[in-house]
This record gives sequence, structure tokens and C-alpha cells, in this order.
Amino acid sequence: MILSIGNGGNTSWVLLPEATDSTIASFEAINPPITGLNFDLFGRGGRAAASVRAYALPPVDSSADCYAWPRARIDKPVDNWRVGFVSGRTASIRLDSIEVRPSRDSAALAVAVVQTAATLPVGTDPTFRGLPFRVRSAYSFRLDSVDVVIADVIRTVNEEANPRVEHIFLIAERATGSTGKYTAGYYSRTAGSEDSVPVTDLLAVLEIGPTRRPAAVVSIEYEDGNTVGFVERTGAGQWTATWKSAYTDC
Repeated sequence: MILSIGNGGNTSWVLLPEATDSTIASFEAINPPITGLNFDLFGRGGRAAASVRAYALPPVDSSADCYAWPRARIDKPVDNWRVGFVSGRTASIRLDSIEVRPSRDSAALAVAVVQTAATLPVGTDPTFRGLPFRVRSAYSFRLDSVDVVIADVIRTVNEEANPRVEHIFLIAERATGSTGKYTAGYYSRTAGSEDSVPVTDLLAVLEIGPTRRPAAVVSIEYEDGNTVGFVERTGAGQWTATWKSAYTDC
């Protein structure tokens, strides 16, 4: 998998699934075996480009006191892509953002997501109990007769000296055509200082492998670094975190 560095150019990181937090240092100086491979590139809007050639770049400076993935260059700049996979291995799922919906539909989706978040088990941090939820982001798509929403729901404590936030990354489903709250299939909760709490960012939703299993590709952003992971649909109304990359912080 390649990951956009996010500078609007054609340079990317090469994520190697066999690397772990304890072995990532040994992968920094390698030339990843991707030269000449074609990649399909994806973002939240679906497939951004098909069959883009990638070439390994010289290793980064491994003397720095941090860890990074090997780098690659794609043969042409592509806008609005976040992740790439070897061509033919994945299919795209286009996401609809709550921000581009008509105001009435957007409000209804936000209410349904908040209602779903309110049904989750109570978090261990009592600071946020009883505070209202707010939808920070939400993306929806359809799988056959099921509507799926992936959202980041937050609660905040606006203390000037110590602002705190709780993030709930939520994947939920309901039957197409129904109204009201969704049924949660997966969630993760983080809470802490506004400047340091980990935040899960949705990169793309794809159908992966020969079975075309739906999977959300996410980046978990920490104060000084990040990891990338998959949350896959493992059954009706069930989503499971199946893989997480090594942690990098360069």
C-alpha cells in the first residue's frame, strides 16, 4: 500500500504490512520492491486514478531520532488521493459527505448519528458524561440494501486552561429507506487534552481482495505521529479492526 504524503505532489510513503513497532527501524533504509508496479489511487470520493506507475526513491536519512516509511514516486501528480493499492486488487466505494448534502438531509443525518452515539456504552472518563454530542464529520454510502455511515462524533469541555475533547469514531448501519438512529457496528473512543488526543481520520472505503469485502482505511493521528489501519465488514452490522501498521513519527 502507498500513502499520499499530502503535499499535492507525486511523492508517497510505502507501507509494508510486515513491519511492526519494534522492527520499523530496519525498514527505513530498504528499497521497497514496487518499482514498475501500477497502482490504483483512492480517496473519499472514490478512485482518483487507475494504473499509475510507481518507483522507489532513495532511502530517507535513518540517523534521525524518528521512524518513517520508505518513499516512492508516482509518475504523475494526482489530486485528492489518499491511499493506493496494486491495480486490480481493490474496488472503490464513493462516499457522500454530510457537508455537501442539502441542509435538511444533513441535519437528519447528524441527528441519527448523535442518537446512535448516545446508545454506546458509557466511557470511563466522567468528565464528558451528560455533555452533548456533535458530529465533526460523517460520510455515508450504500451496500446493497444497507446504508452505512462513518462518523467522528465529539464532546468538548471548553476550559481555558485545559480544553478537553472526546472523539468517537463510529461505523453504523441501518436498512435502506428506514429513518432514525443507526445500529453501531464498530466504534473506538479516545479522550484527553485537545492538543494530544488521538484522532481517527477516514482515508477511503474500498472493496478489498477477491471477496470484495468492504473495508474502511483509516489513519490514527497522534500528537507526534500516526498509524494506518483497516476496519473491515465481517458480517451484517459487524465491523472489525483487522490490521494496524507500525507507528511512524518523521
